[in-house]
Amino acid sequence: MSTLTVERYTMPSASLGADNPLPEIKKNADAHADIAVDREMVSEEESKYMGWGRVNGILPYTIHNNYNRTKRPHAWKSVVLENDHIRATFLPELGARLWSLVDKHTGKELLHCNPVFQPCNLALRNAWISGGVEWNLGIIGHTPFTVDSLYAERLSLSDGTPVVRFYQYERVRHLVYRVEAALPDDSPVLFVRVRIDNAGDEDTAVYWWSNMAVNEKKDVRVLVPAERAYRWGYGGKLTKVPVPYSDVFKDISYTMNLPQAMDYFFDIPAGQRRWIAALNGKGYGFCQSSTDRLIGRKLFVWGMGAGGRHWQEFLSQPGSAYIEIQAGLAHTQLEHLPMPGGETISWLETYGPMQADPKLVHGEDWQMATGAVNAKLESLISTPDLNAMHEKMAAELDGQNGSFLHSADGWGYVEQQICGEKNFRCGALRFPARRMGEAEKEWMALLNDGALPCPDPAENPKGYQVNDRWLKLLKKSIKSGKGDHWYANYQLGVMLAYRNDVKGAKSALGKSIKQAPSPWALRCLAVLAAQDDDLKKAGDLMLKALEMSARRNLAQEAVAMLCKGKRYKEALNAIDRLPESVKRIGRMKVLRIEALLGTGDAAQAEKLLRRKIVLTDVREGELSLTQLWFWLCALKKAQAEGGEVTEALIKEMSETVTPPAHLDFRMR
Repeated sequence: MSTLTVERYTMPSASLGADNPLPEIKKNADAHADIAVDREMVSEEESKYMGWGRVNGILPYTIHNNYNRTKRPHAWKSVVLENDHIRATFLPELGARLWSLVDKHTGKELLHCNPVFQPCNLALRNAWISGGVEWNLGIIGHTPFTVDSLYAERLSLSDGTPVVRFYQYERVRHLVYRVEAALPDDSPVLFVRVRIDNAGDEDTAVYWWSNMAVNEKKDVRVLVPAERAYRWGYGGKLTKVPVPYSDVFKDISYTMNLPQAMDYFFDIPAGQRRWIAALNGKGYGFCQSSTDRLIGRKLFVWGMGAGGRHWQEFLSQPGSAYIEIQAGLAHTQLEHLPMPGGETISWLETYGPMQADPKLVHGEDWQMATGAVNAKLESLISTPDLNAMHEKMAAELDGQNGSFLHSADGWGYVEQQICGEKNFRCGALRFPARRMGEAEKEWMALLNDGALPCPDPAENPKGYQVNDRWLKLLKKSIKSGKGDHWYANYQLGVMLAYRNDVKGAKSALGKSIKQAPSPWALRCLAVLAAQDDDLKKAGDLMLKALEMSARRNLAQEAVAMLCKGKRYKEALNAIDRLPESVKRIGRMKVLRIEALLGTGDAAQAEKLLRRKIVLTDVREGELSLTQLWFWLCALKKAQAEGGEVTEALIKEMSETVTPPAHLDFRMR
């Protein structure tokens, strides 16, 4: 019998902390932003949408970067689907991630189920967690909701099968999406149906990848019905290689053969059922499949280098090792696809155990290996049955509302109000007014009363809007005089900065400061000045902002700006004046080390670096910790020899010195 229950899932968890109130008006540092393409191997048609549909940043979302690494037991809300074969656990507070998938016949966990909740800096909003299955929508990278709530409802199919639906409104792309999971009584697989709606009449871009984490083991082989793959790694070109034996590495289907972090996007031929599996030496493991709309499949590995090993433990705990196998709407994860106004996309995925002949699975004949898995998959759930289940779920669930199990934020409701219910296509999903928080209510005041509230400039800004509908309304409010105050002009400046209207942004922010000086407008002007390479002005503005507020996010940016401008003594003086709680933050300690090196104080810098400093929010691909070590080594050598530190000397150290393991997050 299939059941749906709401339970508590307790695990050691770091604190996520409060959102960063500073708007991200800098462009995203996206590791996938600039892809060099091997034109001999990848055609213009194949790379047609690579680089298309990009946005200027993650606004209107705020940043999650105030988490820590102190873990305490925390009981998360979970939604559990279970029958006689499978137990599936979802966490609605964490993007509805499928956290655990257990084969009840063997008692085996099929996914990499992270034993802890530990955010790290790998997502567009900074905080990201590893493990389970993540539903990625919106922009290249990880979903804006990876550590945020989705709405959850209980529904049922006509035969009584319980269904859990998770859904949200995605603010950048103006999309509404739902993830509906069902586990019929006798089903050996979990069904997950996904539907995406373009909520408006205007064309937009769409991006989707279901990211599945599975344990990395020497005997685990990743199988997918493809003979070629697009390969991309840090520092390399996007090219095409044969599968599973590439011209650079050994058999890539055994992931521990790969020395560095790497992406493989498999080119599954048309007409072939779409699936990917990770099976152990006994031919047993996890398999995902889908209807044809989800065409892409991907393998990501951290690689066997010190940095990749360190990252996996940093995201979890010592001994943790996983790989990601993924499924997406496009051939590669480097693309956004066009989505016309009013369009709806829908598909069905399956998740479950797989047992195939180990001799075939691990044989040298790749076609026989994948053929064995394909045949077994068809016996579990045939392609016609998969398509029929998709049609059944779509027909019976679309338009049906269930009982709420969990609620999310109120931004969907706010957008529905400005668009009008008839013009906000959400497929009958509900966004209740009662879910509005303080940030949403500010913008509802602009819509209903014609003006944003005017808070005290010392208060944190609560939330942002950047789309054309809100820009038009805000401009009208300011022009009328009804809403012409420091906060409205600050928000206008953020909107214009997001649009790269630097002149307009500076004008609005300058007007905001004249009306009422605030650290928020000063900080934004400093960011714009830095983008103009005026680091002197940027540093001066940051110092003024810091005089008004020494809160952690503003303090970190201010000191970082002083260091960027090589104003190291001023940076040290600024740090010394900060509250002790801010000084203790890992990022501030790193900035102190940088300032010490800049002033030539090698002894104090080395003392701090050797204390096994933990940079909680170290960014994927960030080399700051190793670069500080190489700078320290260069400084010590220069001082010993009576010379000066040069870029050439630092480069020499990077090629000859091995940094301590706790500082090494290099991806290659």
